[in-house]
Amino acid sequence: MKKKSIKLTALVCCAALVMSLAGCAGGAPRHSGRETDKGNKIEHGYSDPTYLTDPTTDPTADPSTVPSADPSGGTVTADQLTYPDHVATYAEVHPDHAPGTVSGNAAVKLLSEIEYDILHHEIDSYADVEILFENPSKFGFDIKDATWGDFTSIDQYPAEKQFYQQQLDRLLTIDYNSLQGDDRLCYDKLVYDVEESIYGYSYTAFEYYTMIFNYLVGPQSEVLFILDVYTFDTVEDAEKYIDLVKDLDRYYDLMCEYEETRAKLGFASSDDSYEEAAKSFDNLVKQKNDCFLYASFEERLDNIKGLSASDKSRLIKEHEKAMKEVAFPEFEECARRMRNLKGSGGKDQGLCAFKGGDAYYAMLTRLTTNNPVTVQESIDTLEKRIKFVYDDYTSIVTNGQGWYSEYMKHQYSKGSLEQNLDFLRSAVKSDFPEIPPHEYYTMDVPKVFEENFSPAAYLGFHLDNFNANLIIINKKSADSDKDFGVTVAHEAYPGHMFQSLYSRSHTNHPYMYLSTSIGYNEGWAVYVENYSMRYFSGNGVTDAMKLVSYESNLSLLVSTRIDYGIHVENWSLKQCVDYFKQFGFSVTEKSFKKFYTLIVTDPAYYAKYGMGYVWTLQTMDDMRAKFPNKSEKEIHTAYLDSLTGTFPQIRKNMEKLLS
Repeated sequence: MKKKSIKLTALVCCAALVMSLAGCAGGAPRHSGRETDKGNKIEHGYSDPTYLTDPTTDPTADPSTVPSADPSGGTVTADQLTYPDHVATYAEVHPDHAPGTVSGNAAVKLLSEIEYDILHHEIDSYADVEILFENPSKFGFDIKDATWGDFTSIDQYPAEKQFYQQQLDRLLTIDYNSLQGDDRLCYDKLVYDVEESIYGYSYTAFEYYTMIFNYLVGPQSEVLFILDVYTFDTVEDAEKYIDLVKDLDRYYDLMCEYEETRAKLGFASSDDSYEEAAKSFDNLVKQKNDCFLYASFEERLDNIKGLSASDKSRLIKEHEKAMKEVAFPEFEECARRMRNLKGSGGKDQGLCAFKGGDAYYAMLTRLTTNNPVTVQESIDTLEKRIKFVYDDYTSIVTNGQGWYSEYMKHQYSKGSLEQNLDFLRSAVKSDFPEIPPHEYYTMDVPKVFEENFSPAAYLGFHLDNFNANLIIINKKSADSDKDFGVTVAHEAYPGHMFQSLYSRSHTNHPYMYLSTSIGYNEGWAVYVENYSMRYFSGNGVTDAMKLVSYESNLSLLVSTRIDYGIHVENWSLKQCVDYFKQFGFSVTEKSFKKFYTLIVTDPAYYAKYGMGYVWTLQTMDDMRAKFPNKSEKEIHTAYLDSLTGTFPQIRKNMEKLLS
């Protein structure tokens, strides 16, 4: 398995590559519900199944006992796996603790030491460090070997659990009441995350429930974009980058071995899943002779002061050779190995079909939705929201036609990406706090990736530099989207980029923006996406605007309910389609099949968006009701100042700030 590694908090919500400490969507770690694919994470909007136009429930009860290759070099057999015998309660994972005694400056110092020990434990590869930090030495990082890192094996689970238990024991010596400001917020988040890690490393079966190479959010979906943001200041930087390209061979072999091990142990994915994964590698291979990284590499060499012509020529040749003779052949190999797994006996089914899968999904949703409530509590809250949206939508539509003309003519966009960015950056100032001065870069998605890439995405890298922001645009989707401005709001102002910049500028604790808080990140982005429609409507919150918002909401919320339906109740493809049809969506089994496979292979994919949004909206509405005299800017500022903890932690801090 992959060791818990840090994921960029500011990437697109459709792919993933680094670890679990900072990203916007993607797979979760096999051990603790966190994202485990090393690399970096791009945050973008969720894929909406209703945009598609292309018009079994038996569990795997007895995993294979055939020894399987372990990515770390050993073998794994089914009898080595351990499973939970029930779904853990909140009190079991997060019990009450006696107050600590370390206070004052000593408490603050100890908190910082623990924070950095955890960060150094989780950010363990050159690939991660060089993406996350412009000046890694300021954070105590000095990793020499240019690799993507390694996986841990299940044999290392006890040591991992012991590490996090030791950090928890240290944390609990701190007198919480002596902490103030973001020290207290960081303490709360560290304790919560560490306790979840302790639970996640308690059962080795958690390693194998889900596949890495999900066709939409697997590491292969972002690897070329991640490589594009590495910068060179010296010849050594460029040489290490080439070493990273060469290391893709070793690293992707480890991930293939992981997928092969899963299949041999009885956790095989469906043939459709493996075929879709293979196709995603096929798309990478299509870039072999015309990859944007060839030109990008040459451009980045221009940043190296004093680079000789001979060194430049040498580096260009070495880079092209590494790409064409190592990276792309490795992607071809991955496609072949994924297709070789077809026929392994797997099928599209929910986690509840596997022994212990219900406990894993409960842990996963706690982490990905940033809320420790039970799965059933989430479902109940979600269904209430679905009913409200559907009922209010129906009421508006059936009570007169006053909304019709505005609805039909609406266009929530100012034109190009730059025009929307300029408009929103000014428009949001009345309702949202200031963010630090910053720069951003834009990039068009290569045509080969357009079909499986969202209209836009945000990638935050070098999180110690406010100017390191990349907005990726899928022109195929953006050019035909009359509501493109809303997408820009989700990704930039006041969405992912805005929140990332604000959070980084309002805490002294890097853990608060490096650690995974995906439900917080996505909940905020979906919330402000809907909120920002009023800026484009020109008439404020009208019935027509509500209808546009409700249509988007209903699609996401129903997809989220299907996420729970598949993994809690093992809904079939037909049951999912029938559920969609209850709300008037024109969906067929054929058109929804690919999304069904996505949800099966990436549990909580929609939950992190849908429930993140529901909890964010609920928090905002509750604060408005409790503090009716506070402005929208004051409410939003209090929310952002509460940083990236769980929603109960955010709510508690907001009440304190607004009182």
